[in-house]
Amino acid sequence: KQWYQRRVRGKNEGCPSLTKSAVDKMKQQQKGVRRTVRPMDFTSEKYDLGNTTLNDLWNICPDNLAACQDSNRNFTPETYKFFEECIEQLEPDSGVEKQYYLTNDTAFVWRSLRLLAQQSIPYFQHIQNTKNLTLTDNLQNIVTIIGKEYKKDNGMECN
Repeated sequence: KQWYQRRVRGKNEGCPSLTKSAVDKMKQQQKGVRRTVRPMDFTSEKYDLGNTTLNDLWNICPDNLAACQDSNRNFTPETYKFFEECIEQLEPDSGVEKQYYLTNDTAFVWRSLRLLAQQSIPYFQHIQNTKNLTLTDNLQNIVTIIGKEYKKDNGMECN
């Protein structure tokens, strides 16, 4: 309740004018405040960043680079697993109408292109070769190629 009263009073009074006296008062108030800056000690195993939460996060693993490269930190799905539902939709006997394809969803197209850029750069060469097609059509072609390659690699029947 006190917070609300202070807020209402502040709104009613308006912003204080920035005259020379107000600026001088602010400078005097700032002069009294001193921040101590402690130098970082990079020789120890633990770092003190000045905040307990940051200290806990930073000191979880002694080697932060190794922690970032850990296989448990890889949240990117495999290319085929990501496109599996889309591949099924694009098969002629699936019965899904073109307007309901995942490749028509702009968010899915964006995520797909990000995944392909990260894991499968050669597919972008296919997009360059077919510049007259839309991104949706290009993505449908790429997904079809990914499905055929996966089926061929796993000895499955390929149409």
